[in-house]
Amino acid sequence: MNKPATIAARCLSAAFLALCGEPVFAQPWLDFLKQPVLSEEDRRSMMYSYVDANLPPIELPSTRRAWEERKGPLRARILKLVGLERLDERAPVRWVAKGRIERDSYTIEKILFESYPGMMVSALVYVPKRIVSRAPAMVSIPGHVYCEGKGSESVQARCVNLALRGIIALTFDYLGTGERNTGADACGGMPYGGGNDHALRGFSYTAFNPTGVDILDGIRAVDYLLTRGDVDPERIGFTGESGGGNTTYWISALDERVALAAPVCSVTSFDYWIRNDRNWDWHQRPPGIRAVADISTLLALAAPRPLLVIGALRGTDAEEFPFDQTQEAVRIARQVYRLYGAEANLEIWESQTGHGYQRDKRERMYGFVEKRLSGRQNPDSKEAPFLLEPLPDLSCGAPPDNKTLAQLYAEWLGQATRAPALPDGRRAAEELSTNMREELTRLLGFQTGPAHARTTVQVTTSRGDVLIRRSTVETEPGIRLPLVEISPRASDAGGLVLMPGKSDMPPAAVAALLDAGLSVAVVDLRGAGEIYSGGGRTSNWAWFMGRPWPGMWAFDVTTLVETLSAERPARKVAVVARGSFSRAALFATALSERIHAAAVHLDTPTYRTEPASGELSDVPRILAHMDLPAISALAAPRPLYIDFPPSEEETFRQAYDWPRQFYRRGFNIDRLQLQPSSEAWWQPVSRWLAENLR
Repeated sequence: MNKPATIAARCLSAAFLALCGEPVFAQPWLDFLKQPVLSEEDRRSMMYSYVDANLPPIELPSTRRAWEERKGPLRARILKLVGLERLDERAPVRWVAKGRIERDSYTIEKILFESYPGMMVSALVYVPKRIVSRAPAMVSIPGHVYCEGKGSESVQARCVNLALRGIIALTFDYLGTGERNTGADACGGMPYGGGNDHALRGFSYTAFNPTGVDILDGIRAVDYLLTRGDVDPERIGFTGESGGGNTTYWISALDERVALAAPVCSVTSFDYWIRNDRNWDWHQRPPGIRAVADISTLLALAAPRPLLVIGALRGTDAEEFPFDQTQEAVRIARQVYRLYGAEANLEIWESQTGHGYQRDKRERMYGFVEKRLSGRQNPDSKEAPFLLEPLPDLSCGAPPDNKTLAQLYAEWLGQATRAPALPDGRRAAEELSTNMREELTRLLGFQTGPAHARTTVQVTTSRGDVLIRRSTVETEPGIRLPLVEISPRASDAGGLVLMPGKSDMPPAAVAALLDAGLSVAVVDLRGAGEIYSGGGRTSNWAWFMGRPWPGMWAFDVTTLVETLSAERPARKVAVVARGSFSRAALFATALSERIHAAAVHLDTPTYRTEPASGELSDVPRILAHMDLPAISALAAPRPLYIDFPPSEEETFRQAYDWPRQFYRRGFNIDRLQLQPSSEAWWQPVSRWLAENLR
């Protein structure tokens, strides 16, 4: 290049940097900041490999005694995950009769029973007319047949045929179907359930979830059957297809009053849903469940009771319930049935039809129920002709003010925890902080406390007035983070600022911190920047395993801080974060006292404003335990800088009065800095850090 061209290129570069708000001349460390540290293969495959390595099989006990000791605590953990840990305290079921339909061989009783308080469930009870003594009973529910619900042809067919076999059959409208389908255009398309079904995600901020509601519906149905003098309490079964089939295996796992279960087109594995990005039906996927159990574990909890698992024809139901996954789940559950000498009680059957509860599946169920529940040696599995009732005739007349799923979520959010009482003195503040940190650790899914990570140095060099080190840091097995450290030559013993977001970090922010005499460590956290996230696959794993993204990022930050602090124990370490990493940095500061100071940007002052957006909470169940202002108080007595959109100044100052009072009352100090943000945010932040890292 000739000299005039070189000068022109420099001028263009300077103009571009000036327009972007960067220093006029490129910094000598800029190339190190922008160049990838990891190889292309590592960047693309890391999160895929990490997810695969962190889906270990759930080992089942090898002796009956060990299983008996395990299943009680396991059920208790599952009930807590679905928000039903106080299930044993429920009152007797409330129900009302709503009419009846007389037929030659059976009667259809229309009832409403209360599941969750204020939520009445519309149900039909098919009662044989010739019951000599107490009869066996089956709960037989639909899946997501939104318009028809309990009146769908498949449900009517099996309820009538069960009644003709001398079995009392109860069916009810699955959540979001039939009379519980409450939208203006409930049957016209998405969102299904009239806006009260799959699309709603507000539960994710609370301790409850729709899986618990589905389970409670089933448990209350059994409660109702046990109020009837014509039902044999020792012979109650449960069946359903698709979503109703999922409810069937949950019920049989958690309620031992269910003597027989037949889930249809519903048995697969959580691992299959994780790997294939199938995590969209919030009804049956409580956050954190895979850390405790898989579907095979739920099947095993039914042992030694009779269990018939029916799947669709191989290749027809591969989106969620492929038959090879059904087989594998049954194979695992059979290990526990074997401990009881009850292998014969667990059956699996591949139908010749696709997804649904078609006639061939119904007939397979009839034979199983006659043999296992009614005790007939020669069961008759053939389906008899039946009278299909018009849907309006099966209406039970649900109350006009009956709670919908949307109203239920709003109620749960209204019950969300408030900030605790302010402490009176340092001892009370430290006790409260300890308790809140323990709860936050659980919410974020921290597996172990942070440890010194393995650091692999790629290059150490100098450029101008700075020293540069480029390395990878393995914060946990399989997670290798790209880290670039830049230090002024004259201040090796000065403060160090860790900044997540290497690939998107404005060079001007780094320059401002260096000009303030601080060292800077810029890093890309897992699944961000250089590291491909893995898409829905990784997000599904995070949901199922109870390790939300902010929790994983906070774990990375705390581990990096531990590692960097161990290298130079005299150096104070601060964290600065923007965008997606702000909350993670705040959480890390709350949990790690190695972080001497933190500066974060928050777009909203509290989680309470978010459910209206329709998005899932980035930390499931967060509002059941704490909110952002209380979490920020866990930084006390260390310096904490929070900037926010200028338009939100009043709401931020109101919301963060509590943590400010926490600083003052608990530690007799005020180190919480609230500041409206600006485009050149790094200027006030660098000055604040220089003052607080001396």
